[in-house]
Amino acid sequence: MPAEAEALCPCGSGRDYMACCGKYLEGGAPVPTAEALMRSRYTAYVKKNIVYLVETDFHDVDIEATKAWMESATFHRVEILKVYRGKALDKKGRVEFKAWYTEKGEEKVHHELSDFEKHKGRWYYSGGLAANS
Repeated sequence: MPAEAEALCPCGSGRDYMACCGKYLEGGAPVPTAEALMRSRYTAYVKKNIVYLVETDFHDVDIEATKAWMESATFHRVEILKVYRGKALDKKGRVEFKAWYTEKGEEKVHHELSDFEKHKGRWYYSGGLAANS
């Protein structure tokens, strides 16, 4: 794989990892929008970064179950379908997305409407509704 492809962010933005989600996952920079948090959380699944997922979830996370699923899946790509609010000045937002992955040799698609809330200036994942694809 070419070196420039390895540096691309898994979130599908087409940008360099450290200029995109890496600054949130590894640099601790504040996430500016619900969509940016959605993309960075997808990237955390790709990178198997359970700590980031726990830190950006509004609720308690079943760490063992999340870690087991994360370890069993290989993530291929994510597509943002629609963004409802969730800009820098909003308090809530929703992002509809599809994520393609392989689990136990089977290719799958996860389609979700994810909800996000801003609390004390930080965006958090607050829940989601899975849709069949």
